[in-house]
Amino acid sequence: MRLLLIHGGFGAGGAEKIVSMIATHRLEMGDEVSVLGFDMPDGGSYFPYPETAKLIVAKQGSGLAPLSKLQSIQHAIRQSKPDLVLSFLTKINVLSLLAAMRGGPPVVISERNNPRAQKANPVWRHAQNVLARRAAAVVMQTERARCDLPRAIANRATVIPNPCAPYTNLTVAPDANGLRLAAVGRLDQQKGFDLLLKAMPAVRDTYPKVRLTIQGEGPERPRLEALRDKLGLAEIVSLPGASPAPGAWLQTADILVVPSRFEGFPNVIAEAAVSGLPVIAFDCDYGPREIITDGKNGLLVAPNDIPALSRSILRLIGDPALRAQMAKASGPTRAALAPDQVLGTWDQVIGSVMKEETQLLDA
Repeated sequence: MRLLLIHGGFGAGGAEKIVSMIATHRLEMGDEVSVLGFDMPDGGSYFPYPETAKLIVAKQGSGLAPLSKLQSIQHAIRQSKPDLVLSFLTKINVLSLLAAMRGGPPVVISERNNPRAQKANPVWRHAQNVLARRAAAVVMQTERARCDLPRAIANRATVIPNPCAPYTNLTVAPDANGLRLAAVGRLDQQKGFDLLLKAMPAVRDTYPKVRLTIQGEGPERPRLEALRDKLGLAEIVSLPGASPAPGAWLQTADILVVPSRFEGFPNVIAEAAVSGLPVIAFDCDYGPREIITDGKNGLLVAPNDIPALSRSILRLIGDPALRAQMAKASGPTRAALAPDQVLGTWDQVIGSVMKEETQLLDA
């Protein structure tokens, strides 16, 4: 089978990670796999791909970006002649469905964020809801996200969480003092790192030796650095950029803090949970509640409640027994997110779509 996977680009991110995993898995099954993205980091793809994967970096023209991307997708479809397209993220889903409308291959779309909360023009969400009726299948990451779809689409959508397993090449060794806080993600408004910074003075006043490392890159860096300095946190908060390798941040953290305003399915929480690292997260839509059981493997905090976030951080730092208990609670999450199981569900979706296509051709 020939597959074409389409996503935003080859940098760090949740969609980028699952695309590389699906591509690798399907290549191992004997498929021909092409992957289209719209940017490539200078050092190459952040997530690894086998040499047999064909990576396509679209070069956008001088026209309007959406039109340029649409033309790139159409070109990739003509060149790779896929039997099936897997598309990820709202805008890419819309453009992929448009590109395949006239006799093109079947398209499976997957939403990877919370379209109700994103700042993108609502036209994109409306377009996806309309065009999704043409999709061969729809994949969502959580049941709550599926239920937010229009009923006609929700009834035919499949929920598939992101696969995640402990990194075999990394050693997770939390310090007994619990003073190394980590936050990981793109530096943008969605991730709520400004809220975390505002929670830190109360933590610093109780634990002067606490340290927070915010790993990621993005447009909010100048504002976050200015806020950090304004709050007098320069000595305890660092923003070193993106993690040098997938999961590397786990080696120098005692507690992961996820202050997101909204999510799709936060991979960073999954990575912590399967590795036995305690997590503190805002109980936002969607994802944290699907991974964290409050008091078992982490703490859930009312969304955007900065004082409550401070109290939760103080509680976990001050309770090494609770952190140790949480470190031992990774089993259920490991089982639920086991790559073999999750990728097997993707195989079922792909197989079902191709069976329907065969039946239509034979009819």
